[in-house]
Amino acid sequence: MRQFFFLFAIVVGFVSCKKDETVIIYGYQYFPFEKGKYVVYDVMDIFHDVALNPAHDTNYYQIKEVIGDEELDNENQVYRKLYRYKRLTSSDAWNIKDVWVIKRTKTNAEVVEENKRRIAMAFSISYDQEWNYNALNEDEALDAYYENIYEPLSIGDISYDSTVRVEIEQNLNFIEYKRQYSIYAANIGKVYSVKKNLVITNSDTLDIQKGTEIIYTATQFGIE
Repeated sequence: MRQFFFLFAIVVGFVSCKKDETVIIYGYQYFPFEKGKYVVYDVMDIFHDVALNPAHDTNYYQIKEVIGDEELDNENQVYRKLYRYKRLTSSDAWNIKDVWVIKRTKTNAEVVEENKRRIAMAFSISYDQEWNYNALNEDEALDAYYENIYEPLSIGDISYDSTVRVEIEQNLNFIEYKRQYSIYAANIGKVYSVKKNLVITNSDTLDIQKGTEIIYTATQFGIE
């Protein structure tokens, strides 16, 4: 009988320990790193300048991003090239636009865009997680953080089971409006992004004097 109670106590203790363990969900699936993964975006690119004619000029085109082979950097860490193609309409052929670099470590996801290295995501994903988006370049610090973690979301005609939003910048004053955020979907990557850098009048975000807006919306994704 004493042996029975001894074994019972061990089992209960083991179960209690297991219950107390904290399961950490890092969220790597929101920044895929596999060769051949691709996303096609519809892009709306707007240029504003009231001194010109037209004062507000909007261009529409598509961008396709494809993850390439892995390579090693000078720190002997793995990175991959991100091949970016552009076309005006879905009936046009893709033409290479530029090549970026992506890197995913245990602690963050990095993107080298136009020779600027930025921390796109920090792991693990949580509401307490904050980081400097520009920590790896000389630009002004931007305090990024997560919102709407693991929420289903519909964007256009596509519904995603689980998404997270990375808030990067939201600055509004009397003459300036800066807004930047990205939405990532599980096993797909970035599916939506907004970047606005505008000169405005009287804090009115619709009274735009000068600046740019660019919006990416995913329309296709997969592996090739």
